[in-house]
Amino acid sequence: MKKIKLIINLSLILVLSVIGLACAETSVSASTSRGVPTLFFHGFGGTAHSMDYLIDQSQTDGYATRTLTVVVTPQGKVKTYGNWPKKAKNPEVQVIFLNNHESDYHHTAIWIDSILQMLHRQYGVTKFNAVAHSWGNNTVMYYLENYSQKSGQPQIKSLVNIAAPMQVLSRDIYRRNDWRYSKQLHRDFQSYTKPHSTIQNLHIRELNIIGQLSVDDHFDKAVPVSSAKSLQEVFKGPHQTYQSRLFTGPRAEHSALTRRNPRVLHDMEKFLWQKD
Repeated sequence: MKKIKLIINLSLILVLSVIGLACAETSVSASTSRGVPTLFFHGFGGTAHSMDYLIDQSQTDGYATRTLTVVVTPQGKVKTYGNWPKKAKNPEVQVIFLNNHESDYHHTAIWIDSILQMLHRQYGVTKFNAVAHSWGNNTVMYYLENYSQKSGQPQIKSLVNIAAPMQVLSRDIYRRNDWRYSKQLHRDFQSYTKPHSTIQNLHIRELNIIGQLSVDDHFDKAVPVSSAKSLQEVFKGPHQTYQSRLFTGPRAEHSALTRRNPRVLHDMEKFLWQKD
């Protein structure tokens, strides 16, 4: 009898220890959580200045707080700079790829995977928003389709696509790398539109911002309107919303959309951070 009681007591101690460890892990996760950050991804050839206007002005307008700058080396090493206070309002995280002429978004999607793993591990991030410009959209989309459902991976909440070259670019502007016009671009897009694709099963809000130089020029100098609009074929899932904005004029030029267009800024702020 004594032996049985001893076994029961030891079993209870073991169970309580496991529960205690679980509670401790939950407590650590809660204490490191920083809320839902918005990650900003530049495009091909982009720099910090590509997204600075959107990040800094939204802070000036009182919607968000610039926190970390995440730099990814050409070897894929993730480095962080800056400070992320626990009570930062709508934290903004700027992502910079030092190899900003990497055309293979299959490769840069791996870098996004590493970034989100780091944010989850160090800051308790479980959900995030993303704002992507130009070729950065292809990186984000490929990441969502191929990496977002990994165990323990932070899940996207809202996505802003700006000047997204989903299917074709203007050869007159981007002649340097034929990979950009390969059949792979089309094949990847087709995989996103399949009814049971990973992307279409995500819980996500999407805002598609498109530029058009004039009523006669159906592109933003780099991305045709039809190419950017094709995103409406992707976000048709049962837990998704899609909306788009078409801007025209000089400030709707490909780079100007993120660098000096207050209407783009306003729509981004309203979509991400204003409650209906």
